[in-house]
Amino acid sequence: MDLLPVELVRIVYQYCDLPTVTALRLASRKFADIGYDYLLLDHFAVVEWRDDVQRLHSIARHDRLLGKPRSLVFHLAKVDVGRAQETTSLHQWLRRREGHDFIQEGWSRYHKLEERATLVAPLHTRQSMLEATLKRLPNLEVVDINFTKNPYGIDLFDQVFPYHHCRKQDRLRASKDLDAILSALPHTRLQSLSIDQVPLELFRHPDARQRWFDCAQTFAGLSRLDLVLDIPRQMGPASRSRAINGLGRVLQSANNVTHLRLAFHTYHAPAEKFELSFRALFAGDFTYKRLTDLKLEGISCSEEDLKSFLLRHSPTLERLRLGGRGLAKPLELSIGGIHLHNGRWRSLFTGLKEKLTALQRFHLEGDIESGDAYTRTREVWDFLPVVSDDWNTVHQEDGFEGWYKKSASRCKENFDSLGLERFLISGGPWPMFIKYGNTSAYPSPYSSPGQSGSSSPVDSPSPTSSGTFSSFGSPPPSV
Repeated sequence: MDLLPVELVRIVYQYCDLPTVTALRLASRKFADIGYDYLLLDHFAVVEWRDDVQRLHSIARHDRLLGKPRSLVFHLAKVDVGRAQETTSLHQWLRRREGHDFIQEGWSRYHKLEERATLVAPLHTRQSMLEATLKRLPNLEVVDINFTKNPYGIDLFDQVFPYHHCRKQDRLRASKDLDAILSALPHTRLQSLSIDQVPLELFRHPDARQRWFDCAQTFAGLSRLDLVLDIPRQMGPASRSRAINGLGRVLQSANNVTHLRLAFHTYHAPAEKFELSFRALFAGDFTYKRLTDLKLEGISCSEEDLKSFLLRHSPTLERLRLGGRGLAKPLELSIGGIHLHNGRWRSLFTGLKEKLTALQRFHLEGDIESGDAYTRTREVWDFLPVVSDDWNTVHQEDGFEGWYKKSASRCKENFDSLGLERFLISGGPWPMFIKYGNTSAYPSPYSSPGQSGSSSPVDSPSPTSSGTFSSFGSPPPSV
């Protein structure tokens, strides 16, 4: 076997899983030497129930392996046992697929992993080791920190974690773990950083703010930044202003990003939107010189503020997403949309028409609204997702049949943003305007109960029986 060419041996290793690689390296010294490159994947995951920090530290001290990790993900989510048990039992009853044994096996494995986790020191207590480790990983480019994905590798929990109420939220523990990881980032040269979810109050505490500010040089080297902010239940005006100031300083330090996602999730009230001023967040007219991809989710802002921010990036902005899934449960309509507390969407899009000169794709998703429930120019729309975050086409069999049924039960019409995408990029007429009424929602002071609206196109819309409006394209397929 030692006579085989190196190229052929490498091809053999490419088809081997890790146990096979380990066994094959025992065949000879030549196989052992070539097999070093296949002992590790480029992607390394850290979970709390394994001593992965120690393992990563050992890799960083190994002269042959330290250059292998390029992507590092921290799975820090925890499950709320009581709510998760209710959800899994109901889910299995509805699907009628796996039975009682499937549930029992999943929970039995979970308790074993949690028992193992008690033997591992918490991540925030190993800050010095983490710093020394990341300092010795020369090819590390991507760091992903998440508190929302299944860290256990248990199939049963894949059904649980999409429900945000089944995830345990320990804000103090999350803050400590984030601080430990952030303290190690200045020793890296990252290209991409993703954090889901970041407690917003971190940006108002002096010590926590300083840890973020110490990463300014690392942020300056990023090409991709993805932040999902977790809004606390209570935050006074002064604390809110200081937190936005700290967040803005961090965002401005990442002045070379090409891909930016900024989302705000209010876990105690999932449908609420976070009131945001781009002028306050980005200190006036700050502009990302290389920004090509932008996604904004879960915010309430003014028309002029949003328009000004988008137009500043018109020379480079190629793909724009407004709204997203938010904290919607599986098979429910997206609730991560955008609200305009001042201005109108039609005015905004008319002002942006053919002015975003580099724009190639546009996507609108979720509950898109403007005004309040008792204004005459109230706009309320639900936009269905047409493409994924990677701009791949999403098909109805991926779950949208359930979304259509849910929307029908709410007596609302749903649209996609394809017509609006053509309007912004290619010009042409405004997508067809459609009014609708719903006497069970948004009671209107301008109409009497039971009054029905007409369906004629209008430029200056009048209120229907619900005081709400809908537009953009033809109605969805009947269900």
